[in-house]
Amino acid sequence: MAREDARTAGTPVTFRGRGRGLRLGSRFVVLVCPLCSQRNAPRSAERGICEWCAYTPSEKDAQPDEPR
Repeated sequence: MAREDARTAGTPVTFRGRGRGLRLGSRFVVLVCPLCSQRNAPRSAERGICEWCAYTPSEKDAQPDEPR
């Protein structure tokens, strides 16, 4: 799946109400880290970790993102 496809195909989530990400099946894409608030680089985002602080989301932290 191409990077742009991955970003548009996922379900928007937050992590305990902070940060932004996508749920793609059983894995997460971390777009904005909930711990350090940094925007993630595409490669790290797709791996599901924050490149700045190494945050890795867990299933229990994920919540549906409300429309803004």
